[in-house]
Amino acid sequence: MKILIIKPSSFGDIVKALPCANALKQAYHHMCEISWVVFNRWASILKICSDVDKIIKWDREKGLKGFFEVLKKINETEYDLIMDLQGLLRSAFLAKFARAKIKLGVPGMKEFSNLLIKEVYPENAGLNSTLRNLEPVRFLTGKIFHPEVNMKIDSNADEILQDNGISGDFISLIPFARGKGKDWSILNYNKLIDLIKKEYFNVQIVILGSVKDFGKLKSDKIIDLCGKTEIEDVAGILLKSRVAVGADTGPMHLSSILQTPSVFILGTLNIDDASPYMGKFSLLLNENDAKNINAVKPENVFSEIRKWMR
Repeated sequence: MKILIIKPSSFGDIVKALPCANALKQAYHHMCEISWVVFNRWASILKICSDVDKIIKWDREKGLKGFFEVLKKINETEYDLIMDLQGLLRSAFLAKFARAKIKLGVPGMKEFSNLLIKEVYPENAGLNSTLRNLEPVRFLTGKIFHPEVNMKIDSNADEILQDNGISGDFISLIPFARGKGKDWSILNYNKLIDLIKKEYFNVQIVILGSVKDFGKLKSDKIIDLCGKTEIEDVAGILLKSRVAVGADTGPMHLSSILQTPSVFILGTLNIDDASPYMGKFSLLLNENDAKNINAVKPENVFSEIRKWMR
């Protein structure tokens, strides 16, 4: 059985969709081949998921030309099943023009994409996004699958840690998030760093982010690895972290799936969509002003870190 999943972006959304591939493997007793359409930028996420057999890259930078290029790749195979887990117009058009016997979309499809692809259980659009991505499998099989992911991490994490003088226990901070309600201030992170080092002076603090983030957080109490890691390396480093701290970002959701204690700092009213579902995690938001992420106090974040450090 040949199955195609369309979920091209972004980091966190792809991570939260990975259990769908695992559920399909369980449902069809591993007698299926799962291909996944993903934007070039995020293809490495799927390399660490052993439930995905083939990765089909979509060059988003090419615009319409890129759309037709990926459609041509897809149509080299006739699929038994296509699942549009993105639920947007562009992904629905891709599914619409691809060759497959069955085509399904998730609850909560947007941009009128449900006019092109069957939306399963639309009444469940408010589910946590991890569970929402499993609904097409339930629709097909009548079974409820517990979210699981099989990971295979082949990274240079040990070498990167050693080269940067990181040994023993360390905490990973992921301070730089893009999007409304995700930007906990540098001032807050600096206060948190001071709190950590005051009590856990032997624990190192690692900063993870892109090359553009390097040097944004200035402190002699941190080790800045921004821009020094690929996605596989981030996974390897998070796996070794005592705790990870950050906002609603892809690496934080990856951390949670890897069973690393993860302290999420949130600034959103849509908690079900933003929050993780799997792993070990704490969710921190200000109950009086949920949209204001900076209303979350560093002292409260540190309290959660202490719980996981015990």
